[in-house]
Amino acid sequence: MSTRPSLSRLGLAAALALAVALPAARPAWAEPRGFAIGTQPAWFVLGGLSTGFTVAGADERGAAVGGELSVARLRDQRFFGAYAESSYDFSVDSATVGGGLEAGWQVIALDVGALARRLDDPELGVSARLCASAGVLSLCGRYARFFDVAVDRNVFQLGLLLKLPLLSPYGGT
Repeated sequence: MSTRPSLSRLGLAAALALAVALPAARPAWAEPRGFAIGTQPAWFVLGGLSTGFTVAGADERGAAVGGELSVARLRDQRFFGAYAESSYDFSVDSATVGGGLEAGWQVIALDVGALARRLDDPELGVSARLCASAGVLSLCGRYARFFDVAVDRNVFQLGLLLKLPLLSPYGGT
């Protein structure tokens, strides 16, 4: 008779050890949240609709409408994140897409990024937008500068942005 354990006994011992150890090894997210005073850092996914008025060059004026999607980290009334946007600018009869970084404190936000206009023959540029918010509604002003174009090089926009959380660590929308 051999003193070595058989494979079936080793398998039975391993299964028994796992059955005892696995329920005790719950992941950290399964633990109830502890009590905390103050805000906790959290990631949000936000979606928004924008509309406004554009002045592009000396003679081009008109409306603009679009949408935005952003991911932001919020902590202690400050946030930092990234955004992507798309809009149609009736002043120059063109679609615009862009993206960049955004940061804010309390009710003030600033974003800077890159833009592409007239997508069939792209014109590239940069933009900066400053927003003041009241809840989910923001009043925004933007300056954009396009490179290597003879007309409509400087663009100014003033408008409203309605931005809502799409994914939140607190559930709901």
